[in-house]
Amino acid sequence: MKGTQVIKRNVAVLLTAALGLIFCLSAIARAATTEELEAMVKALNERVGQQEKVIQELRKKQEEAGKATLEISAMQKEMQADARNRPALPGWLDNLKLYGDLRLRYQGDFFNWGASASKENKDRNRARFRLRFGIVKTWLDDQLEVGFRLATGESSDPTSTNQSMTGNFSKKDVWIDLAYAKYSPKQVKGLTVTGGKMKNPWLMNEIFMDTDVNPEGFWAEYKFPPAGPLAFFAGAGYFILQERAATSAPIHDTIMYGYQAGVNWNICEDVKYTVASYFQDYDNYDTSSASARGNDSPLTHVPGFAVVGLTNSLDFELCNLPWSVFADWARNCDEKDSTAQYEDDNNAYAVGIKVGQNKKKGDWSAKYIYAVVQANALPGTFVDADFGFANRRGHVLRGEYNILDNLTAGLNLLFTEPIFSPTTTSGTSAFEDKSTIVQADLIWKF
Repeated sequence: MKGTQVIKRNVAVLLTAALGLIFCLSAIARAATTEELEAMVKALNERVGQQEKVIQELRKKQEEAGKATLEISAMQKEMQADARNRPALPGWLDNLKLYGDLRLRYQGDFFNWGASASKENKDRNRARFRLRFGIVKTWLDDQLEVGFRLATGESSDPTSTNQSMTGNFSKKDVWIDLAYAKYSPKQVKGLTVTGGKMKNPWLMNEIFMDTDVNPEGFWAEYKFPPAGPLAFFAGAGYFILQERAATSAPIHDTIMYGYQAGVNWNICEDVKYTVASYFQDYDNYDTSSASARGNDSPLTHVPGFAVVGLTNSLDFELCNLPWSVFADWARNCDEKDSTAQYEDDNNAYAVGIKVGQNKKKGDWSAKYIYAVVQANALPGTFVDADFGFANRRGHVLRGEYNILDNLTAGLNLLFTEPIFSPTTTSGTSAFEDKSTIVQADLIWKF
């Protein structure tokens, strides 16, 4: 329609111009010579020819626009027909998210275990992989979340999802790594209740509790409305380590009751300080069948664990890079071991610094941790496996670089030694068991 109006408007302009010229010519015809009249007629014919070309171009553009409109309309009709004929997706696929990662790792374990024949250990070079795959589904406008994750692993060990490449090409095990339901009601903003096998809810560094440990039980947390720059939070949980049948001996379940409270303080735009305290009370831990892993063995020497802890972290930006500094402390208040070397060995410390982040291509990060975990400070079965569990101290260095948005290369170095040797506790042999671990990783996320 717009093209037609333009054409009509141009035609009217031409006719008006022509009539005006004719009128002028008739008015001056008596005064003009024959040559002058011929020149004026020629100029008029040229002007009319130019206007006819313009009209033809406008008509051509109008025809092309009409064809394009018809083609778009036909495409729209075809797409609508396809949509009507396509079967509707099942409703359960709404708000469904799939995720996972694959890690390939070279790991070298190098030992300096002294001259004692009973302490010698062979260096190891291993190729390992970790595969994790999970699904998360939300309902009720994201108030309810249910998820699970499967992961590889050589056993049901809670501190590892690694699988070594060995076994004559045998099939590899897959374990349930997460299985939880989480409810965050809008009527009580800030409240979250989680049940099942869940991610670690504690603000705790990766040495005190291995990042692969996913507790099983129930956890409730409440984040209070911000009070200026301060945001308080508190949580409590009930976790089952070992359930005992009524006919078994002993018949006591191993339960961990946990509590946590803290505050996030936004000091200024790019500076945040977080401090939190926690308490973990393990009932009947000595009958849980857990591995000692640095604790005094047998666990009957350690009547229980009642761990109080304090974590501090300062996050800030410097030189256009994110930085984080932390310092943690934990103490087993229920340590009553009277065995030599283990008595009063119930404190753990960790300090560290991290710079950078890994979110997209070209990002990098570096991290350093120094930690001391005394023999009966924490349940050894949950302490970081690469660090060597409890009764160890040492240094951890980590670096990561994003080759692509979803591909990261990493290098981990761990230099650790026992606080004391459980088998030889005198002379220079007291500090045997020094270990160096080298891990080179490639991690794909999807």
